[in-house]
Amino acid sequence: MKRFIHKISVHSRGMALGAALCAVAGLSACGPKPVQDKILIAGSYWDTIAVVNRSAGNTIEWKYGLPKGAECNSVEIIPGTGDVLLSYKNGARVVKRDSTNGGGTIVWDYTDVAPGEELQTATRLPDGGYLLGICGTPARFVELDSTGLNVRREVRYDLGIGDAHSQFRRMVKARNGNYLVPIITNGKLLEIKDDTTLVAELNLGGNPFSVQELPNGNLLVGLGDAHCALEVDRSIGGLVRRIDAPAGVIFNFVGQAQLMPGGKVMVANWQGHAPADKRDTPQLIEVDLGKGTPLVWSYDGRKDGVRLVSAFFPFKE
Repeated sequence: MKRFIHKISVHSRGMALGAALCAVAGLSACGPKPVQDKILIAGSYWDTIAVVNRSAGNTIEWKYGLPKGAECNSVEIIPGTGDVLLSYKNGARVVKRDSTNGGGTIVWDYTDVAPGEELQTATRLPDGGYLLGICGTPARFVELDSTGLNVRREVRYDLGIGDAHSQFRRMVKARNGNYLVPIITNGKLLEIKDDTTLVAELNLGGNPFSVQELPNGNLLVGLGDAHCALEVDRSIGGLVRRIDAPAGVIFNFVGQAQLMPGGKVMVANWQGHAPADKRDTPQLIEVDLGKGTPLVWSYDGRKDGVRLVSAFFPFKE
Protein backbone atom coordinates (compact mmCIF):
# COMPACT_ATOMS: atom_id res chain seq x y z
CA MET A 1 0.00 0.00 0.00
CA LYS A 2 1.38 3.40 -0.94
CA ARG A 3 1.49 6.14 1.66
CA PHE A 4 1.10 9.79 0.69
CA ILE A 5 2.82 12.44 2.83
CA HIS A 6 1.88 16.08 2.27
CA LYS A 7 4.44 18.70 3.20
CA ILE A 8 2.86 21.64 5.05
CA SER A 9 4.56 25.04 5.02
CA VAL A 10 5.70 26.18 8.46
CA HIS A 11 4.43 29.67 7.61
CA SER A 12 0.83 28.46 8.02
CA ARG A 13 1.31 28.63 11.83
CA GLY A 14 -0.39 25.31 12.24
CA MET A 15 -3.67 26.24 10.53
CA ALA A 16 -2.97 24.30 7.35
CA LEU A 17 -1.74 21.34 9.35
CA GLY A 18 -4.90 21.30 11.40
CA ALA A 19 -7.06 21.51 8.28
CA ALA A 20 -5.10 18.69 6.65
CA LEU A 21 -5.41 16.47 9.69
CA CYS A 22 -9.15 17.14 9.82
CA ALA A 23 -9.47 16.25 6.14
CA VAL A 24 -7.48 13.02 6.55
CA ALA A 25 -9.49 12.03 9.60
CA GLY A 26 -12.80 13.01 8.03
CA LEU A 27 -13.68 15.27 10.95
CA SER A 28 -16.33 17.84 10.07
CA ALA A 29 -16.14 19.37 13.55
CA CYS A 30 -12.67 20.84 13.00
CA GLY A 31 -12.65 24.59 12.49
CA PRO A 32 -15.54 27.02 12.83
CA LYS A 33 -18.95 25.74 11.83
CA PRO A 34 -20.85 27.66 9.16
CA VAL A 35 -23.62 29.89 10.45
CA GLN A 36 -27.01 28.27 9.91
CA ASP A 37 -30.51 29.69 9.57
CA LYS A 38 -32.85 28.28 12.18
CA ILE A 39 -36.31 29.03 13.48
CA LEU A 40 -37.89 28.31 16.85
CA ILE A 41 -41.58 27.40 16.49
CA ALA A 42 -44.57 27.05 18.81
CA GLY A 43 -48.28 26.63 18.31
CA SER A 44 -51.40 27.33 20.29
CA TYR A 45 -52.69 23.90 21.42
CA TRP A 46 -49.55 22.09 20.28
CA ASP A 47 -47.86 20.46 23.28
CA THR A 48 -44.31 21.01 22.06
CA ILE A 49 -41.93 23.72 20.86
CA ALA A 50 -39.10 22.96 18.44
CA VAL A 51 -36.07 24.34 16.60
CA VAL A 52 -36.16 23.82 12.84
CA ASN A 53 -32.85 24.04 10.97
CA ARG A 54 -33.61 25.76 7.67
CA SER A 55 -30.03 25.28 6.50
CA ALA A 56 -30.27 21.50 6.96
CA GLY A 57 -33.42 20.78 4.98
CA ASN A 58 -35.90 21.97 7.62
CA THR A 59 -34.92 19.22 10.02
CA ILE A 60 -36.03 19.41 13.65
CA GLU A 61 -32.93 19.46 15.86
CA TRP A 62 -34.46 20.15 19.28
CA LYS A 63 -37.83 19.71 20.97
CA TYR A 64 -39.24 20.66 24.35
CA GLY A 65 -42.43 19.26 25.83
CA LEU A 66 -44.75 21.80 27.43
CA PRO A 67 -46.65 21.41 30.70
CA LYS A 68 -50.06 19.76 30.40
CA GLY A 69 -52.73 22.19 29.21
CA ALA A 70 -50.17 24.70 27.99
CA GLU A 71 -50.90 27.17 25.23
CA CYS A 72 -47.69 28.64 23.88
CA ASN A 73 -47.98 31.73 21.67
CA SER A 74 -44.57 33.31 22.23
CA VAL A 75 -41.05 31.91 22.01
CA GLU A 76 -37.63 33.54 21.69
CA ILE A 77 -33.94 32.66 21.70
CA ILE A 78 -31.95 34.65 24.27
CA PRO A 79 -28.84 36.24 22.74
CA GLY A 80 -25.54 35.04 24.10
CA THR A 81 -26.79 31.93 25.86
CA GLY A 82 -29.02 30.42 23.18
CA ASP A 83 -31.54 29.57 25.90
CA VAL A 84 -35.26 29.56 25.10
CA LEU A 85 -37.88 31.92 26.53
CA LEU A 86 -41.45 30.62 26.31
CA SER A 87 -44.94 31.30 27.60
CA TYR A 88 -47.24 28.45 28.60
CA LYS A 89 -50.60 29.90 29.75
CA ASN A 90 -49.94 29.28 33.46
CA GLY A 91 -46.47 30.80 33.45
CA ALA A 92 -43.33 31.71 31.55
CA ARG A 93 -39.88 30.20 31.75
CA VAL A 94 -36.39 30.13 30.31
CA VAL A 95 -34.95 26.69 29.50
CA LYS A 96 -31.63 25.47 28.20
CA ARG A 97 -31.31 23.40 25.06
CA ASP A 98 -29.21 20.81 26.86
CA SER A 99 -31.39 17.83 26.00
CA THR A 100 -32.69 16.58 22.67
CA ASN A 101 -35.33 14.19 23.98
CA GLY A 102 -38.03 16.71 24.83
CA GLY A 103 -36.47 18.25 27.92
CA GLY A 104 -34.23 21.08 29.01
CA THR A 105 -32.91 22.51 32.27
CA ILE A 106 -35.14 25.28 33.63
CA VAL A 107 -33.23 28.51 34.29
CA TRP A 108 -36.18 30.38 35.82
CA ASP A 109 -39.93 29.85 35.95
CA TYR A 110 -42.50 32.60 36.59
CA THR A 111 -45.74 31.14 37.95
CA ASP A 112 -47.55 34.09 39.55
CA VAL A 113 -50.67 33.44 37.46
CA ALA A 114 -53.97 33.23 39.32
CA PRO A 115 -56.81 30.84 38.43
CA GLY A 116 -58.74 32.37 35.54
CA GLU A 117 -55.71 34.28 34.26
CA GLU A 118 -53.68 33.34 31.17
CA LEU A 119 -50.06 34.27 30.54
CA GLN A 120 -49.95 34.69 26.77
CA THR A 121 -46.91 36.91 26.13
CA ALA A 122 -43.28 36.44 27.14
CA THR A 123 -40.75 38.60 25.33
CA ARG A 124 -37.32 40.01 25.99
CA LEU A 125 -36.91 43.78 26.31
CA PRO A 126 -34.03 45.72 24.70
CA ASP A 127 -32.34 46.29 28.08
CA GLY A 128 -32.24 42.56 28.83
CA GLY A 129 -35.35 42.46 31.02
CA TYR A 130 -38.55 40.61 30.21
CA LEU A 131 -42.15 41.58 29.51
CA LEU A 132 -44.95 39.19 30.46
CA GLY A 133 -48.51 39.82 29.31
CA ILE A 134 -51.15 38.24 31.55
CA CYS A 135 -54.81 38.23 30.51
CA GLY A 136 -57.34 38.68 33.30
CA THR A 137 -59.44 41.24 35.15
CA PRO A 138 -57.52 43.40 35.21
CA ALA A 139 -54.89 42.43 32.63
CA ARG A 140 -51.33 42.65 33.96
CA PHE A 141 -48.23 43.80 32.11
CA VAL A 142 -45.33 42.54 34.21
CA GLU A 143 -41.70 43.52 33.65
CA LEU A 144 -38.94 41.39 35.14
CA ASP A 145 -35.27 42.24 35.51
CA SER A 146 -32.57 40.49 33.46
CA THR A 147 -32.40 37.57 35.91
CA GLY A 148 -36.09 36.81 35.47
CA LEU A 149 -36.43 36.56 39.24
CA ASN A 150 -37.45 40.06 40.27
CA VAL A 151 -40.48 42.15 39.25
CA ARG A 152 -39.43 45.71 38.50
CA ARG A 153 -42.80 47.01 37.27
CA GLU A 154 -46.38 45.82 37.05
CA VAL A 155 -49.10 47.72 35.20
CA ARG A 156 -52.75 46.73 35.64
CA TYR A 157 -55.33 47.66 33.05
CA ASP A 158 -58.99 46.70 32.76
CA LEU A 159 -59.60 45.81 29.11
CA GLY A 160 -63.36 45.59 29.67
CA ILE A 161 -63.41 41.94 28.51
CA GLY A 162 -64.34 39.48 31.25
CA ASP A 163 -63.07 36.28 29.63
CA ALA A 164 -59.27 36.16 29.86
CA HIS A 165 -59.01 33.94 26.78
CA SER A 166 -60.78 36.61 24.72
CA GLN A 167 -58.25 39.35 25.44
CA PHE A 168 -54.86 39.16 23.72
CA ARG A 169 -52.03 36.86 22.65
CA ARG A 170 -48.88 38.81 21.69
CA MET A 171 -48.44 42.28 23.17
CA VAL A 172 -45.20 44.29 22.95
CA LYS A 173 -43.57 47.35 24.49
CA ALA A 174 -42.99 50.09 21.91
CA ARG A 175 -39.83 52.17 21.64
CA ASN A 176 -41.65 55.10 23.31
CA GLY A 177 -42.29 52.95 26.39
CA ASN A 178 -46.00 52.38 25.73
CA TYR A 179 -47.64 48.96 25.55
CA LEU A 180 -49.19 47.83 22.25
CA VAL A 181 -51.99 45.35 22.91
CA PRO A 182 -53.87 43.66 20.04
CA ILE A 183 -57.31 42.55 21.24
CA ILE A 184 -58.15 39.26 19.58
CA THR A 185 -61.95 39.38 19.87
CA ASN A 186 -62.96 42.98 19.08
CA GLY A 187 -60.65 43.93 16.21
CA LYS A 188 -58.88 46.69 18.15
CA LEU A 189 -55.27 47.53 18.92
CA LEU A 190 -54.64 49.61 22.04
CA GLU A 191 -51.64 51.77 22.91
CA ILE A 192 -51.41 52.15 26.69
CA LYS A 193 -48.94 54.14 28.79
CA ASP A 194 -47.46 52.68 31.94
CA ASP A 195 -49.66 55.05 33.99
CA THR A 196 -52.67 53.28 32.35
CA THR A 197 -53.53 56.22 30.06
CA LEU A 198 -55.08 54.98 26.82
CA VAL A 199 -53.07 56.80 24.15
CA ALA A 200 -54.67 55.35 21.01
CA GLU A 201 -57.27 52.85 19.91
CA LEU A 202 -57.05 51.53 16.35
CA ASN A 203 -60.03 49.72 14.84
CA LEU A 204 -58.54 47.12 12.52
CA GLY A 205 -61.23 44.44 12.32
CA GLY A 206 -60.50 40.74 12.23
CA ASN A 207 -58.74 39.09 15.17
CA PRO A 208 -55.54 41.01 15.94
CA PHE A 209 -53.13 38.35 17.20
CA SER A 210 -49.68 39.91 16.98
CA VAL A 211 -48.12 43.33 16.55
CA GLN A 212 -44.61 44.33 15.50
CA GLU A 213 -43.34 47.90 15.63
CA LEU A 214 -41.44 48.51 12.37
CA PRO A 215 -38.33 50.70 12.06
CA ASN A 216 -40.43 53.51 10.54
CA GLY A 217 -42.91 53.43 13.43
CA ASN A 218 -45.64 51.66 11.49
CA LEU A 219 -47.23 48.51 12.91
CA LEU A 220 -47.41 45.08 11.33
CA VAL A 221 -50.42 43.17 12.66
CA GLY A 222 -51.42 39.54 12.12
CA LEU A 223 -55.18 39.59 11.75
CA GLY A 224 -56.28 36.04 12.55
CA ASP A 225 -59.42 34.84 10.79
CA ALA A 226 -59.36 37.87 8.51
CA HIS A 227 -56.73 35.75 6.69
CA CYS A 228 -54.23 38.57 6.19
CA ALA A 229 -51.72 40.85 7.85
CA LEU A 230 -51.85 44.65 7.81
CA GLU A 231 -49.22 47.36 7.90
CA VAL A 232 -50.76 50.35 9.66
CA ASP A 233 -49.59 53.95 10.07
CA ARG A 234 -50.29 54.30 13.76
CA SER A 235 -49.94 58.08 13.73
CA ILE A 236 -53.19 58.34 11.75
CA GLY A 237 -54.54 54.80 12.03
CA GLY A 238 -54.44 54.46 8.25
CA LEU A 239 -53.82 51.34 6.22
CA VAL A 240 -50.44 51.25 4.46
CA ARG A 241 -50.79 47.82 2.91
CA ARG A 242 -52.62 44.52 3.23
CA ILE A 243 -50.59 41.32 2.95
CA ASP A 244 -52.58 38.45 1.51
CA ALA A 245 -51.53 34.87 0.81
CA PRO A 246 -49.32 34.37 -2.24
CA ALA A 247 -50.69 32.58 -5.28
CA GLY A 248 -51.39 28.92 -4.65
CA VAL A 249 -51.39 29.27 -0.85
CA ILE A 250 -54.27 29.73 1.60
CA PHE A 251 -53.95 31.78 4.77
CA ASN A 252 -55.98 30.12 7.52
CA PHE A 253 -55.70 31.99 10.82
CA VAL A 254 -52.83 34.47 10.53
CA GLY A 255 -50.99 34.33 13.85
CA GLN A 256 -47.63 36.03 14.22
CA ALA A 257 -46.54 38.20 11.30
CA GLN A 258 -43.00 39.56 11.26
CA LEU A 259 -40.91 41.73 8.95
CA MET A 260 -37.73 39.89 8.01
CA PRO A 261 -34.47 41.20 6.51
CA GLY A 262 -34.63 42.33 2.91
CA GLY A 263 -38.27 43.35 2.88
CA LYS A 264 -39.68 39.87 3.44
CA VAL A 265 -42.53 39.00 5.78
CA MET A 266 -43.02 35.69 7.57
CA VAL A 267 -46.48 34.55 8.67
CA ALA A 268 -47.52 31.78 11.05
CA ASN A 269 -50.43 30.05 9.34
CA TRP A 270 -52.29 28.56 12.31
CA GLN A 271 -54.83 25.92 11.27
CA GLY A 272 -56.67 25.37 14.53
CA HIS A 273 -59.91 26.91 13.25
CA ALA A 274 -59.84 25.07 9.90
CA PRO A 275 -61.69 21.77 9.31
CA ALA A 276 -59.38 18.77 9.49
CA ASP A 277 -59.59 18.22 5.73
CA LYS A 278 -58.51 21.82 5.06
CA ARG A 279 -55.28 21.72 7.05
CA ASP A 280 -53.05 20.96 4.09
CA THR A 281 -51.51 24.41 3.69
CA PRO A 282 -48.00 25.36 4.90
CA GLN A 283 -47.63 26.23 8.58
CA LEU A 284 -45.06 28.98 7.96
CA ILE A 285 -45.01 31.21 4.90
CA GLU A 286 -42.43 33.79 3.86
CA VAL A 287 -43.24 36.31 1.12
CA ASP A 288 -41.25 39.09 -0.56
CA LEU A 289 -43.02 42.45 -0.31
CA GLY A 290 -40.63 44.03 -2.79
CA LYS A 291 -41.72 41.67 -5.53
CA GLY A 292 -45.48 41.66 -5.07
CA THR A 293 -45.58 39.05 -2.24
CA PRO A 294 -44.46 35.92 -4.14
CA LEU A 295 -43.72 32.86 -2.03
CA VAL A 296 -40.07 32.76 -0.88
CA TRP A 297 -40.15 29.86 1.57
CA SER A 298 -42.70 27.67 3.29
CA TYR A 299 -42.68 25.02 5.97
CA ASP A 300 -45.03 22.16 6.80
CA GLY A 301 -43.82 20.02 9.67
CA ARG A 302 -46.79 17.73 10.13
CA LYS A 303 -44.80 14.69 8.97
CA ASP A 304 -42.43 15.43 11.86
CA GLY A 305 -45.22 15.79 14.40
CA VAL A 306 -45.63 19.58 14.25
CA ARG A 307 -49.34 19.94 14.92
CA LEU A 308 -49.93 23.71 14.80
CA VAL A 309 -47.76 26.84 14.46
CA SER A 310 -48.87 30.27 15.69
CA ALA A 311 -45.53 31.78 16.76
CA PHE A 312 -41.89 31.66 15.70
CA PHE A 313 -38.47 33.21 16.25
CA PRO A 314 -35.90 33.21 13.43
CA PHE A 315 -32.22 33.14 14.46
CA LYS A 316 -28.75 32.20 13.26
CA GLU A 317 -26.12 30.12 15.00
